[in-house]
Amino acid sequence: MLPNSLRLRGIRFAFLFGPPRFIQRDEASKVHGAVCDALGQDDLAFRYTHSGDPDKPSARGVSITFDRKEGRGEFSATIDMKTVTVPIRLLLVYEWPPSHTHATETFDAAYEAIFSSLPGAWTRVLAEVRLRAQCDTREKSALTFISQRLLKLDDAWLSGLGSPLVSSALKFEVEATSPTAENQLAGPRRELQMEVLREEPQCLYLELMSQWAQLPPFPLPPRLDFNPGSVRRIEQKPSEYVEEAYGYLRVRVESLGNYEDQA
Repeated sequence: MLPNSLRLRGIRFAFLFGPPRFIQRDEASKVHGAVCDALGQDDLAFRYTHSGDPDKPSARGVSITFDRKEGRGEFSATIDMKTVTVPIRLLLVYEWPPSHTHATETFDAAYEAIFSSLPGAWTRVLAEVRLRAQCDTREKSALTFISQRLLKLDDAWLSGLGSPLVSSALKFEVEATSPTAENQLAGPRRELQMEVLREEPQCLYLELMSQWAQLPPFPLPPRLDFNPGSVRRIEQKPSEYVEEAYGYLRVRVESLGNYEDQA
């Protein structure tokens, strides 16, 4: 694998925050204006949609979206909730960003505009980053890289699957651990998927999910007792979470390149 060929196809960042409450259209319009001003763009589309049961206040939901096409890419910000009994989600998406730095700067500007213009005191309870990327392989075949380099599968076993074999995928999951006093970004839950990129089979497709929850999962895993130090403070800007996830992905890709050299 060629680490220097790593290219981001998309970045998705989300906060869950509360306390839950219904956001009126006039509030959403003010938030839209603040985001346009922060990004220096006056062509962000604005959509405000009710969901749930409008006749039952506790069952009302809302979805508010601002978006803008950029060539083959797109930036969007969505504020939504299924009902007023669940946390609100802020979802920031950049498809085919010019660079991860440009995307994180845009995310930070939009995030600050949204929370400064949305009335109320908010507590964030979860942060999540999803990175979609691709990377070239030296063999010019992601299937060969996965089956022969990573898994080292026997040719006879592979042929027994049937022919022609066109794809393969791997998925790894890492459970969350408690943060440290010095580093609230330490120990997120991770999911890393690798598979053949179908539209470019010579490339490896990678998808990383990194998730930081305020509270540890319940029920707690065996031998893990709850303690106040396990409560994570969700206070950083989107860029800090995205940079942590991107750094993790780069290290994993570079390690696979080194593994390939040694194989």
